Amino acid sequence: MLHRRLLHDDQFGVGESLNETAFGQGLVVRGKHKIIIESPSSSAIMHRVSAQQFFMHPLATFSLVQQTFTDYSASYYLTWSALTDTLPLNVHLLTLDQLGPKNYLIRVENYFELNEDYIYSKPVTIDLQTIFQSIGSISSATELTLAANLPLSQLQRLNWMSTDEKLNQMKVSRKFNK
Repeated sequence: MLHRRLLHDDQFGVGESLNETAFGQGLVVRGKHKIIIESPSSSAIMHRVSAQQFFMHPLATFSLVQQTFTDYSASYYLTWSALTDTLPLNVHLLTLDQLGPKNYLIRVENYFELNEDYIYSKPVTIDLQTIFQSIGSISSATELTLAANLPLSQLQRLNWMSTDEKLNQMKVSRKFNK
């Protein structure tokens, strides 16, 4: 469902009519839909790559400047990329954030699921120093959790028990406090 507009309560949880407006008119939702028809063996690569291109496209921005183009282009970089080499097709750069003068947060992901594609679902090894030469030499690296708030070496996973294991290890008490 893209958008729901009702002038009466439909008894689906909000307890009121859904008549959202903006600028005196009902809200209008616009979107793009893509249909990819491929065989199951090649559908993952078509879906993953086209989704990245569709949602992560470049964003064009504009500004009024008080300089001529020649003066502006002589003073500022018009194009720049931290990447000095291309990433493999199945690796996506999630985050490149400068935290300090020589401190960066870099998050990369292999965005193919396990066994989704014969070639691109496999683990990938990348050389960060080769790929990010433009930001200087990497003297140390710390692998963090995905949220980047804890070194992976300090992560303590919770040990979950299944229902059967829990029932086997539980001590049932028949005493009740009054």
